[in-house]
Amino acid sequence: MARILLATDFSDNAVHAAEYAVGLFGPKGNTYTLLHTYVDLSLADPMVPSMAAELMKASEDGLRDHVDRFVRRTGAEGVRQEVRYGPLPAVINDIAREGNNDLVVIGNAGKTGSFFFGSNTISVLKHSHLPVLAVPAGAKVKTVERILLADDRGDILPGDLDMLRRIAQLSAAEVLVGHVEMPVNEGTSLESEGVYGPALAGVAHSYHHARGADVVDGLDRLARRKHVDLIAVLHRHIGLLAGMFHPSTAQELAQRIELPLLVLEQNRN
Repeated sequence: MARILLATDFSDNAVHAAEYAVGLFGPKGNTYTLLHTYVDLSLADPMVPSMAAELMKASEDGLRDHVDRFVRRTGAEGVRQEVRYGPLPAVINDIAREGNNDLVVIGNAGKTGSFFFGSNTISVLKHSHLPVLAVPAGAKVKTVERILLADDRGDILPGDLDMLRRIAQLSAAEVLVGHVEMPVNEGTSLESEGVYGPALAGVAHSYHHARGADVVDGLDRLARRKHVDLIAVLHRHIGLLAGMFHPSTAQELAQRIELPLLVLEQNRN
């Protein structure tokens, strides 16, 4: 059973991201929690009356309608709803500490004029303590056949790729471990091949090099050449992120590549 947290601003893109998640994990046997957050901007000005009660009611009413729409469109069971006060990234990390969710799903573009997605999506990708799946508005709800895992030559523990393995096994998908290095000769052996065997046990996987102007360009080229359906990257929260990846890599991937992006959390306590 997967416990999926679906962040929503009630937009069509949020509905699409939620539908993508159900297509990936299935409508039954999982828990889907639709989360909406709100803030009272009037609190910044003591001269403006608080709108907290009105905002709370509007959020609850909107989420109720959104959940009904979600269930009708997907047939999902085990659906819950939750409204919380506060900025989305902070609320998600509060929920992560409660230990009741495995994955956050979010759209990477919101309704016109909404700041909920876009900058908030990037903030969630950079700071979430849970794996995050960012779904572009144009991503097709289809069976995932090939997943590109970005390799940074860093250390991997088996548990780091648990969510990736789960998705790959559900879809019978192949994981393509891709490394971008300039210059590089096709067919060169990956130095880190040995670390992926245990982490991807039971999942078909292969190793690939890519060329590109930068890491993101190389991954984009490899994804297009191999007809990849989803890209996964391990977000390393050690210092400023080890290896060739840095804090903006997940952000650039989400902004420049029109494929769903799975950002896997790696903890080293």
